[in-house]
Amino acid sequence: MASTANAHQGPVLFWCGVAAAEFGAIQPGFGYPWSPTAYAAAALLVALGLVSVRLADYLRTEEARQRLRLGGYLAGTLLVAHQFSSTAYATGPSRVGSLILYAGAAVMAVLSHQVPQTTRPTLLIATGLSPAAVRARLAAQPGTVAIYRTERATDELRDLESGHGLILVVGHEHDPRVKERVSASGLKREIPDIAERDVVVAGPRHFKRYVGGALSRLAVPRSQIHFRSHQKV
Repeated sequence: MASTANAHQGPVLFWCGVAAAEFGAIQPGFGYPWSPTAYAAAALLVALGLVSVRLADYLRTEEARQRLRLGGYLAGTLLVAHQFSSTAYATGPSRVGSLILYAGAAVMAVLSHQVPQTTRPTLLIATGLSPAAVRARLAAQPGTVAIYRTERATDELRDLESGHGLILVVGHEHDPRVKERVSASGLKREIPDIAERDVVVAGPRHFKRYVGGALSRLAVPRSQIHFRSHQKV
């Protein structure tokens, strides 16, 4: 709850600054009439900006949420810049005061807007790779979890299973029990946090297509799924 409030604090403060700048810019001066339309349009645009802050919670990935917030910052900046480009409806003091409020809100929003730099753990789902290629991948990235489908469990694969935690799926590719192990339900059972991982899928085209469909049903973001050829993992 506290982290959500902190994530909203910067964007909300930013749009409050936009509102102050907008209404300061369209405040009528000497000889300039009061325009209800200008106030209604400014209120609508600012309201849309505040709604976008809430919409970010419904996006699936942090990357998408960051893009929406940055898009909102850009839209708010352009909105104020456009309003202040015309001096017909702004007096000197109101323009200066509104810009100071807006600049302070913008600086605080940007300072609070930080993308967490986290490294996701990796999951390798493969078939048809040489055991040496699997071993090299596991050695190169400690913490990587690997699921490997094979028709026959060799001694080297068993060694990887016992020494590196390789998850072996043994059987013919059309065996229903084997297909279930790499289906959405099977993958979720084996790797409960799969949606939080970078997933590398390696093997023939039909294997990658089948596993890719399972990952989509598990709501793994496309940006976290990487398809590789037989030996390039």
